[in-house]
This record gives sequence, C-alpha cells and structure tokens, in this order.
Amino acid sequence: MPKLFTVHARTRTHLLVRQAVATLPEVELVGSSGTAGEALRVFGTLAPDALTVDVRLPDGDGIDLAVRLRDLRPQLRVVLFGPASDTLLRRAVAAGMPAYLPVHPEAGQVGTALRDCLAGRTSYPARFLAGALRRDPPARLSPREREVAALVGDGVPAVEVAVLLGISESAVRTYLARARAKTAHEGRRG
Repeated sequence: MPKLFTVHARTRTHLLVRQAVATLPEVELVGSSGTAGEALRVFGTLAPDALTVDVRLPDGDGIDLAVRLRDLRPQLRVVLFGPASDTLLRRAVAAGMPAYLPVHPEAGQVGTALRDCLAGRTSYPARFLAGALRRDPPARLSPREREVAALVGDGVPAVEVAVLLGISESAVRTYLARARAKTAHEGRRG
C-alpha cells in the first residue's frame, strides 16, 4: 500500500488532501506537517511513496523542499499545490515534479492527481497548462495541440472542443496529453 506524507500550511488544502485520501483505500496517510523544517525532521522515519506539498510554506519554498525530499527518496511522487503562476509552473516542471494543482482544486482533482502520480503519470490542470503555453509554447507543440490546450484552458469543456474542431472527445484528451508531455519535456531540458 503506497504511503503518503503531506506538508500544508493551509488548513483548507490539508483538509482536501485528507478527504481525497479517504476515497483512496489503496493509499495510507502516514504523516503530515505544516512547515518545511518539521517535514525534514520526520520524513526519513516515515518512508513515504508520495508527497503533497504547498508551494509556499511559512518557513520555506515547497518546490525546494520537494526536491530535497526526493533526493532522500528518488522514487518519491509529488503533488504540488500553488497559485496559477507561469514561473512556479515552470519551476515545478523543470524540477521534474509530476503534478501541480491550484490552491483551490476542483472536486476530484486531488484524488485524480494522487492516483496519476502513483501510477507514474503527470497531472497538470489544463487551465494552468494552456496559460503557460499561450505565453511560452514549446517549439515542438503542433498547432492542433496549441489550439486544443488554449480552448480547454479558456474553460471550454472537452466535449465542446471536440464539436468545435470536428474531432472526437478522445482526440481532445490525446492532444492535451501530448501537450502536457511536451511541456514537461521542454521544462526538464530548459
């Protein structure tokens, strides 16, 4: 059973993570902390497989903390929570973080991101991805991938994007997945 450790300064985010874990019988919550310092002190004794962490902590930077903890456990899967900031998103991707969720995620996003991370997949909400792509698109992104990401990022549901572009809903998901993968690849190279 995968073990999860959480580091959240915000009570609301901590509660959302706990609620998501309650719906995932395959995940065990082994500990939590509200600060980077405390997390560094207890992390090693708990040996978690996954970590959820706020990007902004009272005593440090959540991305830096996640990198340090992953250095201790290279297979650690991380879900970051932070504002919709291109700078933070790029830092997360460049650091190899598999997931980045908004501070106030939509229902179901936390559980989905945890499942995806534990399965070795990335999880970046389309709105975050689309905003970053509009401002700094990876050179290898196809025009269709840019178009789909922009529409979804503007809040158009996948089913409507499919109708607008004359493609299937599964094609919309495929284009988004490709855009996410290319964005993550460009972030690691840059």
